[in-house]
Amino acid sequence: MLSPFHRLALNPDPSQSNAQETAYTVSFKVPDQHGIFNFKVNYKRPLLSNIEEKNTVSVRHMAHDEWPRSYAISGAWPWIAGIVSTVAGFVAFCALWMYSAPVANEKKKGSKKAQ
Repeated sequence: MLSPFHRLALNPDPSQSNAQETAYTVSFKVPDQHGIFNFKVNYKRPLLSNIEEKNTVSVRHMAHDEWPRSYAISGAWPWIAGIVSTVAGFVAFCALWMYSAPVANEKKKGSKKAQ
């Protein structure tokens, strides 16, 4: 497992800055492990006030009902098509079975069964 401490430098963001103020940002991915993480900024500026900011977030896997439905995932379409064709084939087989007439049993004229 990697160390939970990552030191990242804050860089000025020109899209959020103007002549009076400057915004500093950094982008990163959280580790692929669920838990509670503290994101802390401890910026000590010489001859100016210090900035100390702490943000606690919980990282978890998506819950069962938060995933997209299977019809929205294109990789699931062959499976869905297989299910639909199996159900359609079963219904067609049942319809043919129920609506087909039974074959009449014809006995041979010269033979009798011994009882």
